[in-house]
Amino acid sequence: MPRRIVTKKKRKMGRMFFEASSVSSNMSLKDMMEIIFTSAESYREIATVLLEWIKSKSDQENRGRVRWVTTSEMSNYINERLMPRRRSAAYAVIKNYLVPLGILEYRPSESKYILSRDFAGALKRLAEAYTKWTS
Repeated sequence: MPRRIVTKKKRKMGRMFFEASSVSSNMSLKDMMEIIFTSAESYREIATVLLEWIKSKSDQENRGRVRWVTTSEMSNYINERLMPRRRSAAYAVIKNYLVPLGILEYRPSESKYILSRDFAGALKRLAEAYTKWTS
């Protein structure tokens, strides 16, 4: 049975760091995860594996433009792919990073994890806010 995603008070998260000149629109998922998980190599690796799997699983199943997996598929994949210690880390990555950042959307009513575009929208709004602030 998959673990429940319950929102709690935010804990201190890792620090995002990047050199602006090194950011491009042609970055791989691995490169993007290096920015998000600057100091947490294990979390970076888990996030990359999970996101790539969701995308490929969705494409294999011809699920359309919106890429998703069920909670049971995610649970089975985590159990098969990761060792017991890393299983709990995988759920921590999902719960504490991927869902709150808007990279994944969790829909309990449909029992689905969906690759979300909320992260991109949030970054765009952040850029607009920064631009307004500097004007």
